[in-house]
Amino acid sequence: MKVAIFTRYPPTPKMAIGGVESVAVVLVRALAAMDDLDVHVVTLGGGRAGPVVETQDGATIHRLTRSRWPQIADVLCGPGRRRLIDYVLAMRPDILHSHETHGLMLSDLHIPHVFTLHGFDTANLRADSTRLSALRSCLWGMVERRGLARQRHIISISPYVRQMIEPLTHATIYDIDNPVDERFFGVTPAPHGRRVLCVGWLNERKNTLGAIAAFARAVSHGADGTLVIAGLANQPAYYRKVLHCIARHNLAERVELLGQIDHERLMVELAKASVFLLPSKQENSPMAIAEAMAAGLPVIASNRCGMPYMVSENISGFLINPEDTGEIADRLTRTLQDPVTARQMGQTGRIVAEQRFSPLRVSEQTRALYHQLINFPNRIHKGAEASQFKKFRW
Repeated sequence: MKVAIFTRYPPTPKMAIGGVESVAVVLVRALAAMDDLDVHVVTLGGGRAGPVVETQDGATIHRLTRSRWPQIADVLCGPGRRRLIDYVLAMRPDILHSHETHGLMLSDLHIPHVFTLHGFDTANLRADSTRLSALRSCLWGMVERRGLARQRHIISISPYVRQMIEPLTHATIYDIDNPVDERFFGVTPAPHGRRVLCVGWLNERKNTLGAIAAFARAVSHGADGTLVIAGLANQPAYYRKVLHCIARHNLAERVELLGQIDHERLMVELAKASVFLLPSKQENSPMAIAEAMAAGLPVIASNRCGMPYMVSENISGFLINPEDTGEIADRLTRTLQDPVTARQMGQTGRIVAEQRFSPLRVSEQTRALYHQLINFPNRIHKGAEASQFKKFRW
């Protein structure tokens, strides 16, 4: 079976930035290892005069030139979209699996197609609270609604995503979690002191300032430890606020800013940490949480969006209100001061991760869906035959 996967894809696996690229690398590697699949990745990038074709992890990678149009316009009717469609049609794949924003507008091709929705740009932009974010959120909302309405088959990575898209589409929805790099399951926890690890962009949506303020409050109440923050500071103004917050709370000796780190360094930091903290204001199914669970860490995460479907309160971690620094500080203090319970929570989280996020399990579910859509490309849909063909749930 010839599979075309359209997604963001890094130059090398070690250079994956963000959840979508991390998921793509793990899923492609697992699918390419299957004898009955011929996996091709199509991705848009800059700095190329024309398509570049290479082999990576058993898959063929096709790197096309990205359009200079604004992404929102290119997704709708731009040269990047046209270039992508022409290239995919020329490949003649048996199935197309799209993961990126352009995939919203690829449902009309005469190829069996499934779209994995990783995020809602409209919600992310609102949470980022940057300049013109409200206007951009509104525009992306229109694009997402239009694109989802045109889909016939969608993979939902979280029950939260399913709940969000069900009112917006007549597509059949399939529940398949994101896979985690299998190396995270081999991490051996060996905490160095009391280290609190945060991973993600340094911005308003990830609530980096909230994490620092909560950690400062925990320290003032007697907790001992270090806050380790790994991620890109892509907003200079917000980064300045982060530095000011650290200085204001006299935390220069207790906060480590690592910047962007690769998976090898991340696994080292997970092994050294006592607890993982992600007080985001908006997330669907964050890879950072799944990786921390796979590594056996207790997780403190927001009680919003898709995070409650990953972390079980007082079982594999704690769910907190991201706006309540007192509550976050309390959970941090309890976790840092009770390493036995923290270790038990981490072990429970790892069991859950093995059941839901292992690459083998996810790739087998994905391959089964490919075969189903190829064998019955026109039968599985909602509408006139909804009573005969129910939503397929894994």
